[in-house]
Amino acid sequence: MLDELKLEQIKKHYLFSGLSEKALVEVARTTKLCELEPDQHLFFQGEQADHFYLILSGQVKLTRLTPDGNEKVIEILMPGQTFAEAVMFMHKDDYPVTATSISDAKVFSFNSKHFLSVLEENPKTCLSLLGDLALRLRGRLNEIENLTMKNATYRVVRFFLNELEKQGETNSRVELSIQKQLIASRLSIKPETLSRIFHTLKDREILETQGKTIIIKDVEKLKSFE
Repeated sequence: MLDELKLEQIKKHYLFSGLSEKALVEVARTTKLCELEPDQHLFFQGEQADHFYLILSGQVKLTRLTPDGNEKVIEILMPGQTFAEAVMFMHKDDYPVTATSISDAKVFSFNSKHFLSVLEENPKTCLSLLGDLALRLRGRLNEIENLTMKNATYRVVRFFLNELEKQGETNSRVELSIQKQLIASRLSIKPETLSRIFHTLKDREILETQGKTIIIKDVEKLKSFE
């Protein structure tokens, strides 16, 4: 019964959509379900990378230790997203980041070597995966540019605009599903800087807050801060 449920959930993800029924059954057979409590680690930076993951529910953060020992948030992942699959194609087989659950979470764990053997027989799925990795690399390059060449206000404004686009809200509402401290780390700014920018945008009547909900009152005015 569990394998049947795994098979149905795996089928729903675009990454596996090109696989034959036989290949899907084989992938499901070797897939493990991991149930995580908040702040539980899936793997640590530097550990041998032998699995990649698909988030079914909850949130996972990817972090990396800086040379001075501080934790930098690299990415916040939501249900439906996969991660650590790029390591399959790297010569260095260790995780470059640490993966930690932010909330209660359920993830599928896939054996990388086994999945590589599946990809060898399914070039369409391999191309789909490489295309997805290329898009994510492009997004990461844009992000590096923003973090190194743009000021803190621009980063916060761009964060709000990206969230509006992702959430597809027609009434200009952004639901903050993670703590502001994590957002600040993700944007490479201090929490107090993030709070100061929040207050500036509120004082100028560009946005208002209602708990974890940010209401963008004037999107065009917000864009003018970019």
